Amino acid sequence: MTNFFRKAASYFLQGLLFITPIGVTVVAVVWFVNLMDELILPFIEQVIPIHIPGLGIIVAFLCLAILGYIISKFISISAVNWLDSLMKRAPLVKVIYFAVKDLITVFFGKEDKMGKPVKVLVQRDPIQYKFGFVTRNDLSEFKLGQEMISVYFPFSYGVMGNQMAVARKDVEYLDVPASEVMKFIVSGGVVSKSEAPSSKPSK
Repeated sequence: MTNFFRKAASYFLQGLLFITPIGVTVVAVVWFVNLMDELILPFIEQVIPIHIPGLGIIVAFLCLAILGYIISKFISISAVNWLDSLMKRAPLVKVIYFAVKDLITVFFGKEDKMGKPVKVLVQRDPIQYKFGFVTRNDLSEFKLGQEMISVYFPFSYGVMGNQMAVARKDVEYLDVPASEVMKFIVSGGVVSKSEAPSSKPSK
């Protein structure tokens, strides 16, 4: 009888591990679609008196695509930089703004935005590494020699991180896309590639 309950508990956990991610994903997608419908459909229904579930997210996608086109074609880089400089002056807003912007840029934009992905030797006995991104190779303005470079370490399960000056000799460049390394770090190491990341000699 004891073995029966142990096997039943084991099968229950396997079923739970299988169905929970699916259920959470479905709930999240449905919630997001409903949220977009609640925000956008009232405006659409004033023009077109029809109610189509999911139309809100389609309209939101099209609006963002049009906005992206307008920004890329008619708004100069200097205007975008002006907005960034404005955000830097807001003590609390800048933390949220740049953290979210960096994450979105890494996952959906240019992969080199976060710099070259690296692993940094942080402890020699026992050996420990931290994954991060090289953001600057020249720190002379901070009175640091050529042997030091700037590395950004994102937090797991978060949108922030730490910036550190580390010894160049302790840095190994990874031959892995920045987006893959970012996913690996943000997920706490849960999400990984099927192949282990290879490394290049430090530059």
